[in-house]
Amino acid sequence: MKKPEQEYVISDGEYTVKKNKWLDLAAKIVSVLFAFIIWLYAVSTNSPVYERTITGITVAVENVPTGLSVISGLDHTIDIKVTGKRTEVLALTASEIAAYVDASACVDAGLHTLPVSVTLPTGMTISEKYPDTVTIYLGTTTSKQLPIHINLRNYTVDTDCVLEKSTPDLSFVTVRGPADELAKIKEARVTIEPGYINSSMTASGNIVLYDLDGNVYSNPYVTSSASDVLVRIDVHKYKTVPLKTDCKYGYYNENTALITLEPAAVRIKGSSDVIDGIDSLTVAVIDETGVMNDGSTVYELSLPEGVTSVNDVKNVKVNIKHLNTTVRTFSVTNMRLDNTEDSKTYELTTDSVNVTLRGTIGEYFSYYDASDITVVLDMSGYHGMSGNVTVPAKIEILNSSSTSVIYPLGSYSVNLIIS
Repeated sequence: MKKPEQEYVISDGEYTVKKNKWLDLAAKIVSVLFAFIIWLYAVSTNSPVYERTITGITVAVENVPTGLSVISGLDHTIDIKVTGKRTEVLALTASEIAAYVDASACVDAGLHTLPVSVTLPTGMTISEKYPDTVTIYLGTTTSKQLPIHINLRNYTVDTDCVLEKSTPDLSFVTVRGPADELAKIKEARVTIEPGYINSSMTASGNIVLYDLDGNVYSNPYVTSSASDVLVRIDVHKYKTVPLKTDCKYGYYNENTALITLEPAAVRIKGSSDVIDGIDSLTVAVIDETGVMNDGSTVYELSLPEGVTSVNDVKNVKVNIKHLNTTVRTFSVTNMRLDNTEDSKTYELTTDSVNVTLRGTIGEYFSYYDASDITVVLDMSGYHGMSGNVTVPAKIEILNSSSTSVIYPLGSYSVNLIIS
């Protein structure tokens, strides 16, 4: 038969508490156990003497004197043993550790053995490091100019367009470093992948160095004067356009003149945004009043900015043959002075002016006479002047025919005395 548990009775006169001694003992044991676990955790996580070994830390070379460069010794690594609080040491990464040698005292080229210094985060110390020193080789620094080559790839050019050239805004790049290392570099190259091209464009690209075997070259102690360039990609569009002339006064039309051009058209090239807006090119604006007879005149071909002639056409011959018109000369006595000064008197030194007209062949022009013509002198530019002057004359003609074209040929002036 199970022995009954013993009970203790505590009474203060107001109430009674019964206690079980076995439950009381168990509670004490659990409390001690929890306290031990907390103590063990605190010791394990905050111990100031926890050690950890970190391997393969790269050693940098700092303060290399001017005129010298590191030729070998950039690949040194060391192993270190770090002491500190457990949580901090376990969280430590290699990027937080700086290992380096100071080359400021190395004044000559050659081999130099230097002590390794290590910088750790605050609160940690280094108890061991291996090796303590590393050997580097310093060489004389020199420079070299490399032309920049443009490599275009992965692109297509629109129909009727031609990729003319690609030009970087820098022709050369200067690299500086150890002479032995510079001898390994063959060229500087910029690769551009423009995709679809339908007009000229500008793109940016990185300058990459290549060695003698065509592989990408990289050395932290070889520096370049530029890291990227802007590349102008010139794309030209080709187009054949007709050549034409315009008339100053509109007297020439298909019934009054036959105008031919040699050549009649020209093949041009330029950027697509310019070429697309050109349907024809005007060679010259012809002043019909200055063309006395049939004949030819050579004009220089003027092209819009950015447009060139594919066949290098520079001049155009314009041939004019008058149709259905004739020329007549009249002695005109009708002269009129406009814009005169009231305080001045004007005396013409001639009674008439011979005026030549071109008109449509037919009865109307054949019956035309001098009374239908007036010579007009504008005196507004001669105010305040006295004496003999020669004034340009404008020819006014009466033309009431809707089927006849009549206009003056040549230029005219009249002498007069102002007093």
